[in-house]
Amino acid sequence: MMPVLLSPITDPLWPDPAAEELITPPEVEVYGRRVRLMHSMILHKQLALAMGVDRIFVLSPNVRLERRDDGRHAYEFTQLDFEIAHASMDDVMHLVEELLAGLFREARRWELDEITPNLPVIRVPFRRFRREELIEEFGGEEEASRLMQEPFWVTDIPREFYDREVGGVWRNYDLYLPGGYGEVLSGGEREWEYDRIVNKMRRAGVDPSLFGPYLEVARRGMLRPSAGAGIGIERLVRYLVNAEHIAEVQPFPRIPGAPVII
Repeated sequence: MMPVLLSPITDPLWPDPAAEELITPPEVEVYGRRVRLMHSMILHKQLALAMGVDRIFVLSPNVRLERRDDGRHAYEFTQLDFEIAHASMDDVMHLVEELLAGLFREARRWELDEITPNLPVIRVPFRRFRREELIEEFGGEEEASRLMQEPFWVTDIPREFYDREVGGVWRNYDLYLPGGYGEVLSGGEREWEYDRIVNKMRRAGVDPSLFGPYLEVARRGMLRPSAGAGIGIERLVRYLVNAEHIAEVQPFPRIPGAPVII
């Protein structure tokens, strides 16, 4: 599917309401209506599956005006976004593990290891942690990323209304890279039932009126059970080539705080 760049609805997970300094999401006026630059196509993927498509992927440009220049954040980046109808958390995890293992096998065929001598060996399956377990063992995700030697999953992360929650357990997952490279993927099984979505919106303090078209499709019972994820392309390439800073893998770097040169 081709990407959506401007929309009245987009992933509300960013900006983080717990951040020390809130950032106003970028908006523009289109034919007399204010619309936002795309943060993430999660809601659009659900709507696309409601049209009857079973599996989709999209190379989706995202704009998030991050304030941190920690070598990992860019305010313009691309996600390999995908969604699969009737898939489970385990289905997506297995797919991603095989994708990354295959990518690194191909990288050796390209003789990329001659350029990047420390090209990691990817072993599957990756280790899984529930978020509370990870915090107890390492203190947090970033600490675990610095200490772990291989990619690992973090599950059961309290999140937005579109991620499924079953018996108090969140059916979602983030993938972290070792060596301090941090999070590279975020995904989850999706809520599709109207009442559950609206109740979670109200619980989280999200205004349902801002998501009218999405909720109308849910109210009609047209959303389908699904699971998916978004993989940060630049972050993955940075890990693949062992780059110090994400600017090294963007032809036109989009780094928080840096002027736009071109």
